[in-house]
Amino acid sequence: MKVAVVTMHVKQGKCEENVSYMKQMIQKAREEQADMIVFPQNAVSGYLLGDLWLDDDWCRYVDSFNEALLAESEDIAIVWGNIRYRNRRRFNAAFFAYRKQTHMRVKRNTPFTDDARYFEENPINSAIEFKGHVFALNFGREVQLTDININLDAAMYELDQTYSLKGNVIYANALGMQNSGKDVVVMAGGSGVRMQKNTIYQAAWFHEEMQIVDLAETREVESTQPQLLDALLLGIRDFDAQIFNRAIPWIVGMSGGLDSSVTAALLVAALGPKRVYGYNIATRHNSTTTISNAAAEAKALGIAYQEGNMETLVQASVELFHKEYGYAVEAMPSLVMENVQARSRGYLLSGFAGILGGVVVNNGNKVETALGYCTLYGDSIGALSLIGDLTKVQLFDLSKALNAHFGKEVVPLNLLPCVHEHGMDWTMPPSAELKDAQFDPMKWFYHDYLIEHLGTDLSLRSFMESYADGSIWKQDIARWMKYYHLDDPDTFLKDLEWLLTTRAKNAFKRLQLPPLLSVHKRTLANTREAQMREDRYVFEELKQRILND
Repeated sequence: MKVAVVTMHVKQGKCEENVSYMKQMIQKAREEQADMIVFPQNAVSGYLLGDLWLDDDWCRYVDSFNEALLAESEDIAIVWGNIRYRNRRRFNAAFFAYRKQTHMRVKRNTPFTDDARYFEENPINSAIEFKGHVFALNFGREVQLTDININLDAAMYELDQTYSLKGNVIYANALGMQNSGKDVVVMAGGSGVRMQKNTIYQAAWFHEEMQIVDLAETREVESTQPQLLDALLLGIRDFDAQIFNRAIPWIVGMSGGLDSSVTAALLVAALGPKRVYGYNIATRHNSTTTISNAAAEAKALGIAYQEGNMETLVQASVELFHKEYGYAVEAMPSLVMENVQARSRGYLLSGFAGILGGVVVNNGNKVETALGYCTLYGDSIGALSLIGDLTKVQLFDLSKALNAHFGKEVVPLNLLPCVHEHGMDWTMPPSAELKDAQFDPMKWFYHDYLIEHLGTDLSLRSFMESYADGSIWKQDIARWMKYYHLDDPDTFLKDLEWLLTTRAKNAFKRLQLPPLLSVHKRTLANTREAQMREDRYVFEELKQRILND
């Protein structure tokens, strides 16, 4: 039996384009004498459409394409994902059609995509007999007791997830960028077929294709895993194409630090150098090294680049504060002038974007964003945050991957730490360079770990209990805790309290973030995650236990 498996670049909300492509693939599968063709979940419309699913006219429109696909099934079995809309009831379903007869399976609701807000569940699940086999329709990685499972998916790429198939399965996953508001996710593709304990087909990750697979094939192919850099590049390209029609310049503020260096390199790797414009906007606090870094990277990337100094703009703000409103700069906290600088940069970058008819890209990383180590209307601006779901430590590896991608040093190596058994050494420690001798307050590696895991797969209670009972010292993070002298209970508790308090009081900033290119299911751009509360009662309870022990 021959099956055409389609890894389809589903265009969000563009049903006619999607169905036109599906019909082309059906005809191609016919010509190659396939018995069945399998498309991904929600192949007709895309999946992450938010409250558009509550629009009855839209749902009727999307449902109408089921008849068009059913009409194509006279001589080939067709499997696809779409909604079923009847009497204001919505079901997210998988369809199997052959000779205009259909079977349907309804998807179970999942919390990440808020399915229960839009779709009903239904236990309908009939066995499908076709060409001497019994098939079952599934979603995601579900497995039923049957001859062969047909699994439709719209699975986003998730960092550090291992992807594998189980049982006898034909798996079709969607490809491309979709968004649920602030979360911009990338469907990874990577469809596959597994029969008799062998993976006999796996599609290339982040690549659209249709492959005819003979289910009698016994030769096993190598299974691979998707890579972070490929996910980010596809997400950037698709966002640029869907939102801006591949037509506008992208403006990046290049400070010569790690975050902006990675962001600039990602833009060029995804879009090419001609539409990327870099600006170094210095003050008296910026070092010659970071300014040189920015210039060297811009040259290596081949982008348009300009340097300038905004000290006159900052001083104009100081004079305005004093002359018009009576505030003397000497009486201001240092943070006020730091934020004036950050907002002045945001003002200039926004101006450059307006002049060029483009948009500004956001440079913030996940740790800075979580802790509010950014300035509203300053370095928090942008049309898209490329690295806002990645910690600083994850950027170290991404920097190396980018340099390998370009085949040369693009992201300056002097920005990466030298990690050794006793800790690490920096040539250039991370700094916002908003005042003299300034260094970021984060404890890198340790705070990265907490921001990455607290509230997702690690609760505050379990973390503090592991410290209290000593089991934390058997974990990998222990080396960094000792490096920062957190084996002292007072130091540990003061630092943890600072992190929890800082994270909680800056929730209002996270709610105003640009859209975020997501590589985790729970991100800082998600409203529910942005509204974190300070876990005060847990902290106080376990604080006493740690101190008393």
